[in-house]
Amino acid sequence: MDKSDRKFDILYSIVRDYIKTAEPVGSRTIEKKYNIGISSATIRNEMADLEEMGFLMQPHASAGRVPSDKAYRLYVDRYMKSMNIDSYIKEDVRELYSQYFGEFNELIKRTAEVLTKLTNLTAIVTLPDISELNIKEMRLMHIDGDRVLLVVITREGIVKNAEVKLSMIPRREQLDRLTEFLNLCARDIQNDNTGATFTKALDELSPGEQRMLKEIFATVKHLLSEDTGSRLYADGVTEIFKYPEFRNDTDKAARFLDVLHRRDLMAQLIDEMATDGVKIRIGGENDLDELSDCSIISATYRLNGKPIGSIGIVGPTRIDYDYCVSVINALTEELTNHLNESIGGSLDNGKGE
Repeated sequence: MDKSDRKFDILYSIVRDYIKTAEPVGSRTIEKKYNIGISSATIRNEMADLEEMGFLMQPHASAGRVPSDKAYRLYVDRYMKSMNIDSYIKEDVRELYSQYFGEFNELIKRTAEVLTKLTNLTAIVTLPDISELNIKEMRLMHIDGDRVLLVVITREGIVKNAEVKLSMIPRREQLDRLTEFLNLCARDIQNDNTGATFTKALDELSPGEQRMLKEIFATVKHLLSEDTGSRLYADGVTEIFKYPEFRNDTDKAARFLDVLHRRDLMAQLIDEMATDGVKIRIGGENDLDELSDCSIISATYRLNGKPIGSIGIVGPTRIDYDYCVSVINALTEELTNHLNESIGGSLDNGKGE
């Protein structure tokens, strides 16, 4: 066995053992459990070399070694293997998704819940940016007095609503005309057909209706430019306490919980990781100091070939990368397939309705 290969076989064994046990790994453990074929003393010397190279750390003088971020990165890039996710899990996911045709928000929420259940980690799923989607319909419903409810529905099944306080009390026929005008705008924008039709319809509105329209447009603009945090679903936030390195370190746990509560930051972070395939950030590779003890694994789901959101998990750096990456790959594929089957074809067919 080449000495370099031997050294990295030892490192591989240490990473796998620490992922399973969260206990520092000593040379005797490697000798007994992993059948590398060399003595405990030789293993100890190799571990000292690996520590000098930055792959291992020794938390206490009398303890064994634990992997560094550099060791996990080498493991992910060189040794990580794709696992076959049991077919019954995929079938359960498909069955779950079949219950939510056209209910995008609920679908994403359930996806986060499934991901936490399968990995025992905090799951994060982002909704698409509504401003980049296809508006199917807008509705105005009278609440009482000068208050109306604006509802925006996209062809992807996302529903957003907000209350609008108008400067006058609208009549039913006025709301009908304003609703018709809003939907005319939505159709024209999708068909790149603004201009004469828009101007003619606007001229047909009374001065009072035009004033209400301006107030409604301000709310539409707000809905279409919501902060990124409102697009994020997180599930299993307290799962981190199942891991002793967080359960026994209150400061570390508090930093983790604090950054998860900054939803806009987390949504931005996971969206920035969007790429083809799975993206992994380990420990210090994360831009946020609060996540320096964590790894993030994410992938994008797509609609008609276009990336529209991300699925990810956040956990300690010793997460089971082989399994978690395989789960995220499988779940992303199932979600993408479901969206394209339930929504994808209708977008082109519905354009210009």
